[in-house]
This record gives sequence, structure tokens and C-alpha cells, in this order.
Amino acid sequence: MILFIVPTAEAKRRETAEEIEKKTRHYEGWEFGAVGRFSLVFYDLDYMRIKGQKAVRAYEAQTKFGGNVMLNAGYFINNHWKIGVEAGAQIQYNHTVIPIYATAHYFYGTRKNCLFNFVNMGTNILFDHGMRFGSVAAGGVGYRLQSPDSPYKIDIMLGYQGLLLNPRPMTNGDFSFSPKDVNRKTFNQSVFIGLGITF
Repeated sequence: MILFIVPTAEAKRRETAEEIEKKTRHYEGWEFGAVGRFSLVFYDLDYMRIKGQKAVRAYEAQTKFGGNVMLNAGYFINNHWKIGVEAGAQIQYNHTVIPIYATAHYFYGTRKNCLFNFVNMGTNILFDHGMRFGSVAAGGVGYRLQSPDSPYKIDIMLGYQGLLLNPRPMTNGDFSFSPKDVNRKTFNQSVFIGLGITF
């Protein structure tokens, strides 16, 4: 028996040069946007050291929730690399902070719809009886979606973040210490999923 395989119209169809061009990205200059992230904090470390005494560390691995809303601006060095800044508000179970950090993105391939990696590094501001500075670092992977005829880009991200806070030392109680003699830090790790839009 002889079988004849008849390709469908969709299978036979090939993208035209115009369609390929519409789906090909040509990144240059600045882009601006906003992103929201939902976080699961899975590890906490609370560190405190009083002058002349041994440091005390408390660990907690219970899952807690958080998230942030950030505004960003980035500049394309070429069709793959983008560097920029982000700033906004991060809300967690224990503190609300203002992260400010530098970002770097690498976009793969040449299509508008593409995978990318990102790295964020910077500081955070905690308002706790004054401005108290910490640090933040994050990284992950994402996928960018863009319609051929639209200037707007949708980014879906999955990542990891480490957040170091510098809260005001707790010096109340039966035994009081001068705040300058108390060194307190908190560090938490989280995984997050994010959704962003840029133009």
C-alpha cells in the first residue's frame, strides 16, 4: 500500500522576510518600565553582637511571604546587553524597605520573544529611627514577550534574592546597652516570580 503524505497549508507556509523582520529585535537606547514580584522567604538569620560578648545567631526556615513593586530604567549597550537601575518598595512580614540597585540583563538570540538572564546588586533603605542602609542581591531567568507590532514588552521572571537588613538594635529591657555597642543584622533568602512591562 502506498501512503501519500499531503502537507497542510500551515506546514508548507514559510515566514516572509517582512514577518521575520517584524519579529526580530533591534534594541538600542533607553527603555523604561515597572515590575511586580511575589516572594517566598524560606530562610531567616538574625545576628546580634553586644560589645565584649559573643555573637548570638537565630535561624528560622519557616516560609513567609513578601513582594515588591519597582520602577526601572535601562540602557542597551547592544542588542543583547542592557544595564540600568531599579528602585521601589519591598514589603515583607517584618519590614518595609526601599531597594535601590543596579541591574544587568542579557537577552539571547535575535527574536523579540526570547529568554534572558538578569543580575541585580545594590542597597536598601530601612526607616527605623532614621535611615539605615543594608544590601540586596538577586539573579534569575526570564522570558520576554512582545507582539511584532507593539512597543510594549512583557517580562516573566523567576529568581533568587538575598536581602541584608540593618535594623535598629533592641536595647530595652532589664539590662540596657548603648546602641553603638550593639551590632544587629538580619539576612533572609527568598525565591520570587515577577511580571514586568517595559516600553
